[in-house]
Amino acid sequence: MHFRIKDGVTLDLLPTKQFKTIGIKVDFVAPLQATAITARALLAQVLETSTAAYPTQTALARELSRLYGASFGISVIKLGTKHVIRLTCSLVDEQYLDNFNDQQPLFEQGMALLKEVLFAPLLPNGTFDPMTFTQQRQNLLTAIKSLDDDKQYLANRRLQELLFTGQPTQAMSALGDVHVLNDLSATDVLSTYHDMLANDAVHVAVVGDVDEDRAQAAMADWPLADRTITDATPYYRWSLRDHVQNGDDEAPVVQAKLNLAYHLPIYRDDADFMAAVVFNAAFGGTPLSLLFTNVREKASLAYYASSGYNPFTGTLSVQTGIQAENQQRVEAIIAEQLMAVQQGNLSEDLLAEVKASLLNARLAALDSPQRRLTGLLNTQLTHLHEPLADWQKKLDAITVADVTRVAQQVTLQATYCLHGGVQGAK
Repeated sequence: MHFRIKDGVTLDLLPTKQFKTIGIKVDFVAPLQATAITARALLAQVLETSTAAYPTQTALARELSRLYGASFGISVIKLGTKHVIRLTCSLVDEQYLDNFNDQQPLFEQGMALLKEVLFAPLLPNGTFDPMTFTQQRQNLLTAIKSLDDDKQYLANRRLQELLFTGQPTQAMSALGDVHVLNDLSATDVLSTYHDMLANDAVHVAVVGDVDEDRAQAAMADWPLADRTITDATPYYRWSLRDHVQNGDDEAPVVQAKLNLAYHLPIYRDDADFMAAVVFNAAFGGTPLSLLFTNVREKASLAYYASSGYNPFTGTLSVQTGIQAENQQRVEAIIAEQLMAVQQGNLSEDLLAEVKASLLNARLAALDSPQRRLTGLLNTQLTHLHEPLADWQKKLDAITVADVTRVAQQVTLQATYCLHGGVQGAK
């Protein structure tokens, strides 16, 4: 069920008695701009920790505890050409609580808390609390730096920087840049906050035993004005380069991280999208895949080997953990697997297995309130709504020839290897 609340403000409702919880998601969506990514990430950090009514993290935690252990969080996401500030809240449905005696149901209390977070932040003297702001800026700085402790994440980020050289919006982490962060003031972030409330597209989604009257009434007093939203494409389209970008670094790792990036110019709205999903699953996206079977299992050259497909950026990536001295052999085997599919050498048995795996994953997602909520934003941005039955028909119809056609559009664009180190390092 989809409702327009204001121009640029929507509500999606998934009424169901399947869950004993009620999930709420609020997405603020803006065009991806390199100059704004860091400020929006810091804004999310500040909003998550305090409000005027709950001025400390402890006070906010106590309120969540009072709401029978409700969960709440704010995150930032890059999605193609969009940057998203996402608020999530999950509450118990009080009909399953024997001792519930509040006059107001928990869903309405959860929506009131989100309203407090969004529209009544801690702003003594009209600006963010200096102590809170400074602490959260330091916390975000620590978070950005700590990401590099995950060596596979670091290798993938460096790969993206190679792949999108000269395109900072795509190369940059959703958390932003530490150099920009150090220069941000409370005034800068307050300006970002007001800009978000006034101009971002707002997508609210609710899943649980809630009817449309309750859902709309809970938003009725949210002070969101009409906003003009340019319906720009969420897809980042880029041109194939005539040479492969190569990079490597040394780090204290025992297990080298070899990552590869490919151009795959098939997007969520393309006719071959489902074939691309199946191709990725067969190539490296599942434990049944060619990469897992041939690089890891048969050749024993990788601790792990997998692939991922991003239909918003037209990219395919491969991640492996290897011994550095095996890099050339691993790259050769990966290339062999891709060439095999490009030549149509994909067994009907493997095709059937990966299609069954994809169907099982789709069905499992229906049992997750958060995954169901997350899928709604993709629907909003792409204007593509596909019921399960239609999706399954498309999946069933995919042939080896379809997968081959997709594979023939895959072109290597960047390789990166993080290698070298000391015994016992991660």
